[in-house]
Amino acid sequence: MNSKQNNKSHHQNSEKLKEIPKWTHKYAQNRTFPVLIALVINLCLFAGIAIPSYFGGKAYRSGNLVLFWICNSVLAVTMVSLFFFCVPKWGGRLIERISRRLYGKEGVVTLAPQIRTKKHKWLGLVVALVFACCVVGSVQLGTRGYIPIEYMQPVSALYVVPFLVFLTIWQRPVVGPLSLLWPTLYALHAILIVAGVPILFHKSWTALNMLIPIAGYGILCGLLGHLYSRYALKKLKTAAHLQENSNEK
Repeated sequence: MNSKQNNKSHHQNSEKLKEIPKWTHKYAQNRTFPVLIALVINLCLFAGIAIPSYFGGKAYRSGNLVLFWICNSVLAVTMVSLFFFCVPKWGGRLIERISRRLYGKEGVVTLAPQIRTKKHKWLGLVVALVFACCVVGSVQLGTRGYIPIEYMQPVSALYVVPFLVFLTIWQRPVVGPLSLLWPTLYALHAILIVAGVPILFHKSWTALNMLIPIAGYGILCGLLGHLYSRYALKKLKTAAHLQENSNEK
């Protein structure tokens, strides 16, 4: 009886040891503190876009051209910053340095990114530029009344969702499939608004109509990824402990 139990236990331990590469991969993919840092930066950029756009729209409608051009200047600076952080070569490296410090106590775990040619790098720059132009264009159309305020989020989904999907594919295998939950929720939110589901905020809470899909869903995905990385790390520690015991024997 004891022999059978020992064999069963040995088999289970062997299976757990075989899963070390799997859980290492999942742990590395879901270290999402960099995502949360990026979202804080994006929140600041969102404020840099939304606030001058709102007051710029009011200034345009009231004929206050001085305030209108001041707001447009602030918006231009924000868009340059947005472009910087959208390009992985620039913004990505900055966030990577920060994340290394945050995860310093847990050791270094890296996944080799895809090898990119100059053609691929130019593709990333073009996509970032197109995304920035779409943001500016939709904001400007919205402030001038061409896009109803209640449809700003569904309109933004036309370029935000493809951009988020592109980033997920672009960063593979460094990021996992969990990151696709963000564009999925963003698209679902847009569909619900178009379908007439009463999820819109009004009056002084209007900014939440964009803030929740952009930052809220992103933070949710980041926290889920972080929790999953803790689970994967726990699995890794258990497997490492079994390996140590096996080596001692």
